[in-house]
Amino acid sequence: MGALAFALRAIWVFVFASVPGGSLLSDPILYHAYGLRIADGQGYTSLVELPTSYYPPGYPFFLGGLYRIVDLLGLERWLAPAVGLTQALLWGIAAVAVALTARWAFDSRRVGIAAGLVLACWPNLISYAGAWLSESLFVCVFAVGVAAVTFAARCSDQDRRRFGAIVLAAVMFALATMVRPQVLLGLPLLALAWLWAGIGWRRTVALGCAVTVAVAALVIPWAIRNDRVLGEPVFISTNGGDNLCVGYHPGARGGFAIPSYCDTGETRKEGIDAELRRNSETRDLAIEHIKNEPLSLPWLAVRKLYWTFRTDDDGLRGNESYGDDDLMGAPWRTAWLTFANTTYAVIMVFALGGIVLAARKAFPRRRDAAVLGLLGLTLAGVMVPMLFFGDPRFKVPTTPLLAIFAGVAAVALVDRLRAPSADGLTDT
Repeated sequence: MGALAFALRAIWVFVFASVPGGSLLSDPILYHAYGLRIADGQGYTSLVELPTSYYPPGYPFFLGGLYRIVDLLGLERWLAPAVGLTQALLWGIAAVAVALTARWAFDSRRVGIAAGLVLACWPNLISYAGAWLSESLFVCVFAVGVAAVTFAARCSDQDRRRFGAIVLAAVMFALATMVRPQVLLGLPLLALAWLWAGIGWRRTVALGCAVTVAVAALVIPWAIRNDRVLGEPVFISTNGGDNLCVGYHPGARGGFAIPSYCDTGETRKEGIDAELRRNSETRDLAIEHIKNEPLSLPWLAVRKLYWTFRTDDDGLRGNESYGDDDLMGAPWRTAWLTFANTTYAVIMVFALGGIVLAARKAFPRRRDAAVLGLLGLTLAGVMVPMLFFGDPRFKVPTTPLLAIFAGVAAVALVDRLRAPSADGLTDT
C-alpha cells in the first residue's frame, strides 16, 4: 500500500502540481516564501526580511532543505514535481505505518492491509501531495510515531525492542511537535490509556521521559533562537493568539473568519515587535471573550466540529492557494468534489463503526493498551479544533487513526457477510 499511496499521489503531482502564486498571502504562498529564504541562507525570515516565528518551524525548514537540494542538483525548473513527489513519498511511508499500526493493534494482517489501503486511496489526502501545506510532513512523522508506540505497547516486559520503539516514538512526536504543536495534547491521554490498561508505570514513565527529552532537544534551541532574534523565548510559534481569537470572539460561529474584534491595529508584517504584540493581544482578547461568554462555549465547540468534518475537499483548495489558482474546469471540478466528499462520507461511516468495535475490544473483554492508546489519540485529535476553530484541514492530522478504524469496520463487515458469528478483529 505504500507503493500505491505514492503512485496515486505521483499521478496527481504530474497533472496538477504547481508552485504557489498569486496576490493572496495564503499559507501555501507564505510557506513557499519562507522556504526560499531558508534555502538562500537568510534563515527563517518574513516577507519584509525580518526574523519571524509565525508558523511552527518544521515545515518551512523542510521546504528550505528540499529547495537547497533542488538548487544543488540544478533542478529549479522542476521544483513543483520535486516537492510533490517528496510529499507523495511521505504519504507512502504514512500508509505503511498505518498498516503496521492496525496489524499490531488488532492482531490482524487483513485489518492492517485494509487500513493502509484506506489511507492510500483517500481522495482528499491524495490531493495534499501537491499542496504546499504542512499536513503531508505531519501525517508521516505522526503515523510513524503512532506505529512505534503501538509496537511498544504490544511488546512484553522481556522484549528489549520496546525501548527502541519508545525512542523512535519520542523522536517522531518531537518532530511532529515542530510542525503542529497540538500533537502534545494527545500524549497525556496516551499515558492514561497505558496506565489504565495495566501496562505498568515503568514503561509509561519511560515513554513520557523519552518524549519530554526529545521535545526539549528541539524546542529549547528554537526558543533560544527566538529569544536572540525576536527578543522573547517563543517556544514554537507566534500564531497561537490569532488561532485563539479566530475561534473566540463575539459572533463566532465556529469556522474560520477574521473578525474586527481581533484587529489590534497592526500586523506581523510591520516587524518583530508588532508580531509579538499581536500574538499577545489577540490571545488576551480571546481569553477575555471566553471569560465573558462561558455559556456559549459548549455550542461553539459543536459548531467547530461541524465546520471541521462537514466536507473533505480542502486538499484541492490548498493546491489552488485558496483561490489564487484554478486547477480544474467546472465539470471536472464538480466531479472531483462529488467523488471526494462521497468517498469521505463512506470512510467516516466505517471509521465510526470501527471506533465502536475497537471500544468493544478494549473495554469489556480486556483493557487493551494498544487499542486504548489509539482511541485516546483520536479523541485528542477531535479536541484540537474544539479548542481553536473549525476548518476541514484540522481533521487531516487525525486521518491515520480514522483510516485504522475504517479498516477495522471494513474487515468486520466482510467477516459478518461471510460468517455472521465473526467479529472481524482477529485473523483465523
